[in-house]
Amino acid sequence: MSHDVLPDLVKPSPEPDDRWQSRIFLGIDHQQNRQLLAALLSRFYSLQDLPAAAIKWTQAFDLCIFDAAFLGRCAEQIAEQRAAASPVFLPFLLLIKRPHLARMTASQRQQVDDVITIPVDQTELLLRVESLLHARQQSLQLSALLAQERLKEQQLETDNQILQQIATQDGLTGISNRRAFDEKLAYEWKLGRREQTPLVVVLCDVDYFKAYNDTYGHITGDRCLREIAGVLDKEIRRPADLASRYGGEEFTLILPKIDLEGALHLLNRIRSTLRACAIAHSQSAVGPYVSLSFGLASTVPNWQLQPEDLLRAADAALYQAKAEGRDRVVMTSALAPTSPLTQI
Repeated sequence: MSHDVLPDLVKPSPEPDDRWQSRIFLGIDHQQNRQLLAALLSRFYSLQDLPAAAIKWTQAFDLCIFDAAFLGRCAEQIAEQRAAASPVFLPFLLLIKRPHLARMTASQRQQVDDVITIPVDQTELLLRVESLLHARQQSLQLSALLAQERLKEQQLETDNQILQQIATQDGLTGISNRRAFDEKLAYEWKLGRREQTPLVVVLCDVDYFKAYNDTYGHITGDRCLREIAGVLDKEIRRPADLASRYGGEEFTLILPKIDLEGALHLLNRIRSTLRACAIAHSQSAVGPYVSLSFGLASTVPNWQLQPEDLLRAADAALYQAKAEGRDRVVMTSALAPTSPLTQI
C-alpha cells in the first residue's frame, strides 16, 4: 500500500456531527493492509467489527471493504448478506492485487460493487469510498420514501375498506344494508346465469312491528331489530349467503346455489331460533312473541329475466304470507305472474 500523504482538499475533515454517520466494516485478512486502511479511514468514518449472527450487515454497516482472502473465506456469508440487504443498497468494495483481477470468477464479481487494486492510492480510495457511501445514502432515502408511499397506500386501502363497510353496513343493526343487498343480488345473478345454478331471495318482515313500537317504544323496537338481525346473521352459515336490512322492519336473505329444500330448512331454523329468543310481543295477533313472515322466490338466472323479477316474486310471496295470517313462509319457484304460491 502506498504512503502518499492525503491532500487537504481531497477529503475535508467532516463536521463533528457527521463524523460517525458512516459505518465501515473492514474484512481485511492481511494485517498490514488492515492497519494502514484503519489508520486512514478511522480519521473520517466509524470502523465496525462483525455484528452478532442475528444482525444483518445492512443494519450495522454502510460500506463493507474486504480483500480477496476474506472474499474467498466468507463468500457464502457475503452472498447471504448481500441478498438480505436488498432492495436497500449495501456497497461492497474489494481490494485485490492487479494480477489477480483476471482470476476472479463470475460469482465473485457479482458479490462486489467496486474494485480497487493494491497498492492503493489513498486519494482514489477515499473518492471510491465517498462515491459508494453517497449511493448508499441515496438508496436509504429512496427506501424510506418507498416505505412512506407503501404506508400511505396501506392507509388509503384501509380507509377505503372502512368507507366501503360504512357504505354497505346498516347503522342500526350492523348487518348489510340495502346497497349491499343490491350489489350482492346483481353479482350473484350474473354468477348464477353463467354457471346455471339456482338463486334464492327471501324477504321477511317483523309481524305487527308498528304495534310493537307503539307498545314498547322505539328504543326497545330498535333493540328488537338488532336481535332479529343477529339471529339472521348467525343462522346463515355459508360464506356466500347474505343477510341484510332492507328498510324499516324488513330484512332480506340472498342464498346462492341452494335448492328449495335447503332454503326452507334454513328458514325453519331461523324461526326456531327466533322463538327461542322469546322476545315478548303482547300486541301480536299470532302469538306472545315476536315472529317473522317470509316470502321466498327461487330461480336459475337466465337472459329472459332480471334480478328485479326475482325480488318482485319474493315480495309477492311475502305479501301472501301476511295476507294468510303471518308467521309463516310462502314460496314460489317460478317468476311468472301466474306462478302458484305455496304456504309452508
